[in-house]
Amino acid sequence: MLTGVNLQVAEGEVVALMGRNGMGKTTLLRTLMGLLPARGGTILWNGGQEISKLPTHVRARLGLGYVPQGRDIFPGLTVHENLRLGGMAARQDGTRRLQEVLKLFPMLSDKLSARGASLSGGQQQLVALARALVSAPKVLLLDEPSEGIQPSILEQIVERIRTINRQEGVAVLLVEQNLQFAAALAERAYIMNKGVVVSDEITEKEVEVFERLADLALKAERRKAVAGILSAWVPAANELSRKMAEPQHRALMPNVRFTHPAPDEVTE
Repeated sequence: MLTGVNLQVAEGEVVALMGRNGMGKTTLLRTLMGLLPARGGTILWNGGQEISKLPTHVRARLGLGYVPQGRDIFPGLTVHENLRLGGMAARQDGTRRLQEVLKLFPMLSDKLSARGASLSGGQQQLVALARALVSAPKVLLLDEPSEGIQPSILEQIVERIRTINRQEGVAVLLVEQNLQFAAALAERAYIMNKGVVVSDEITEKEVEVFERLADLALKAERRKAVAGILSAWVPAANELSRKMAEPQHRALMPNVRFTHPAPDEVTE
């Protein structure tokens, strides 16, 4: 629930919205986009137009673009079909705008006939971002675009967002927990806690705490991944070593030493 939100994004500005999980960041973006109803307050667009009661498709036509957390592309549609939907939603010249967007994402040009479900997570994120850009937005809402994406794709996303911001003047409201990613794009940031924007200034101490938490989370994730690999690999390796230590296999590689003794060398 959002109870105390007061923020603004100026024309051509990149603003980050930060905070822990469950603090209302995604709820705010969905409310701005009209996917959740605003029970109070106002949402002012482009100098004062009240849009809090407008349906989602009207907001999209005004120039509000949205890339949701988890990407939400259509898995059964091709990349080309997914991108065309962006233009149709905003009643834009889909063909011309699509070609312009594909220049920003050349790797998608080779995937236009591929189904969404066949793409990697990073490729799906590029499709989601490109689909939003086909609608020619004035303000782009990005929800955790770095989540689960490999570093090489993250670099592409950063560069593309910078490009559209500088060349087309697209403003960006970025929800993000990856500090490096947010710092590479945002000019300023808000901090959100339990549905309330508690600060529009991040102190050095807060940055240090966020970085420490992010580092601990990354290390924990890596340890979990390594443990998962080892739990699957070690038993298989032990079994292979035992098998290769049997006489019929050992004779094929007499110079190789095995950790398991050969059956004929086992003593009581």
